[in-house]
Amino acid sequence: MVVFAGGIYVLATEQDAAQAIEVADSAVEEVRAASARFDELDEFFEAYGRLIEIYQICLSMRGGIEQAVIGSPNIDQLVVTLFDLVSRQISIAAGFQQADRWTIGVYKAVPSANPDRADLKCIAQERALKCELYEARMWPEGVGIAGIAYSNAREIVLPDLQAEGMQGVFGPKGHQRTYDAERYVSMVAVPIQVAGHAKPWGVVTATSDRAGHFAAASNPGIKTDEPIRAVAAFIGLAVAMWDGIQRTHTPVALVGRP
Repeated sequence: MVVFAGGIYVLATEQDAAQAIEVADSAVEEVRAASARFDELDEFFEAYGRLIEIYQICLSMRGGIEQAVIGSPNIDQLVVTLFDLVSRQISIAAGFQQADRWTIGVYKAVPSANPDRADLKCIAQERALKCELYEARMWPEGVGIAGIAYSNAREIVLPDLQAEGMQGVFGPKGHQRTYDAERYVSMVAVPIQVAGHAKPWGVVTATSDRAGHFAAASNPGIKTDEPIRAVAAFIGLAVAMWDGIQRTHTPVALVGRP
């Protein structure tokens, strides 16, 4: 009680009250600084976890290519097999949370009614809200983020499709659905480049309903779009290997022979 009473007396004096406030302010700043450091640690461990998943994706797809490139009946089945091996890891590495509405898709370029253009058909997918493959939209070349990435043969990272001016460029012109503005906000599309192909084989896409989920390259840390790049690269490798095997095993007709 004596100590407590003495403390009250000290705080009651003007000079000591000012010092107490100064000490309290300093303590608050220390707490804020410590909290910021803990936040940085949380971000570090989250990024580290995503990096581990990316590494596992690469290992799984490498092993999958070795086993599936010979046994698959066609290239589409090979790509589906590879994607199914790592689809869960992709969602983790991309930083999707349980409450998020997200999609990951592999689109193959197929002939369209316009002989000068291609359509992008979804052949493999993973989604927070499940749907059948036939329900996935076909994207014409040059339309939507997938069609534009394919047409330009360049990856696109879009932090917020709802930002001013973005819909006019990347919006699903003529292919809208009523829920698009809620589900498809931040997205990435990476062309599947294959050596010897004049145009991409297809595109790997990912979308999120959270603005900024896929962000500009200037942001620090392990990017949430890195696993999408890895998947596109390994699919490109698988397609190139498949092409090579088909050329090797295709009989060559000999001129003048029956």
